[in-house]
Amino acid sequence: MVIVTVANQKGGVAKTTTAVALAHGLALWGYNTLIIDLDPQGQCAAYLGVDQESCVFNLLIGAGRLPQVVRQTGRDRLWLVPGDKRTSSAQTLLVAEGYDKSLLSGILHNGYVDSSKLHFVILDTAPSVGGIQEMALFAADILLIPTAVDFLALDGVAKVLQSLQALRRPSPPLTRLLPTFFDETTKESQRNLDALRKKFPTAVLPPVHRAAVLREAPAEGKTIFEYAPKSRSAQEYMMLVQEVINVAS
Repeated sequence: MVIVTVANQKGGVAKTTTAVALAHGLALWGYNTLIIDLDPQGQCAAYLGVDQESCVFNLLIGAGRLPQVVRQTGRDRLWLVPGDKRTSSAQTLLVAEGYDKSLLSGILHNGYVDSSKLHFVILDTAPSVGGIQEMALFAADILLIPTAVDFLALDGVAKVLQSLQALRRPSPPLTRLLPTFFDETTKESQRNLDALRKKFPTAVLPPVHRAAVLREAPAEGKTIFEYAPKSRSAQEYMMLVQEVINVAS
């Protein structure tokens, strides 16, 4: 089982779009995949057309074991542990009680859902520092950082990496950066993409371009592979899926 943590400490960088597209893409390739929505906004459920629930809250405070909080998504090989605003309450409780940063990885250790062995777990995190994001960073085999190609988003990348370093993991996760909202017609997009590649020469993936279909798909409760399977956006996210498969194997 491979755990992929999707994180950036700035919002509005297509983090949930990326987490959902990656998870569904892996499922389409035949991999049993679970998304855990650790963001109190609980948007993974909306993206997949299912209901928000307090499942993450119950999982983290010990009120429910993993099999009890997993929900079907209506898609083969793809499951979800949905969250809602109570996720932030879970973080408050965990911090107050002195949480163990290995809590989440311990919860996931058996790697089974509905008697099916999981191949991938995708952790969608909130755009803020805190106990739950630290647990997700500690659990990660692969750290995927979506970043819009603007200065503030690049600053968010640096902060995530600082948080990761502060955890003092014995072995760091494999890290990849995914440029999002790329607009090849603007000099700023290209300038910031070049800066990202210069600073992280081996970690930057091909960019995902700004596109209307990426905004429209969630409104329909569909992933990009369902809403616009022949679009450039679908092709770009499938490249991400293939990269994750390659580095995980």
